[in-house]
Amino acid sequence: MSHYKLKGTSGSVINQSFPFGESIVLGSSEDCDVQIDGPGIAERHAEIRLLDDNSLQLKDLGFGTLLNGEPVSETLLGSGDEIRIGTCRWMLQAPGLRPDRVLTEDVVQKRTRRWPSVLVWTSLVAGAAAVAVLKFKPEWLEQIRALF
Repeated sequence: MSHYKLKGTSGSVINQSFPFGESIVLGSSEDCDVQIDGPGIAERHAEIRLLDDNSLQLKDLGFGTLLNGEPVSETLLGSGDEIRIGTCRWMLQAPGLRPDRVLTEDVVQKRTRRWPSVLVWTSLVAGAAAVAVLKFKPEWLEQIRALF
């Protein structure tokens, strides 16, 4: 039994989970493991098969399957890969495996706070503007004093 599963992320399969063993067939036929309705979906559209080395192989059965946004005919899969057929999308999940493509160090590292630098730059610009006004328009200072 495989530890992989497909998690529906859009279309008619959204929020559905499809665990599988040695293979899983996607298509519009009632005998498919994952049944998909919609225009352009073949009876047997694509197949995912568990190979002897425990890797997964996606095979398009000639009707148009996308892997991570690119058309494929036959390729190996990894955790976090996105499979798309028609308007349906799935993410391949493997419990305990981190999808390298999604959870990189750049993505999960803490964001730096920007408001302190914005505050400093705003103060510097406001101070420079005040100095420029006093130097080039001293009469404005008298008008401001007259207001108070």
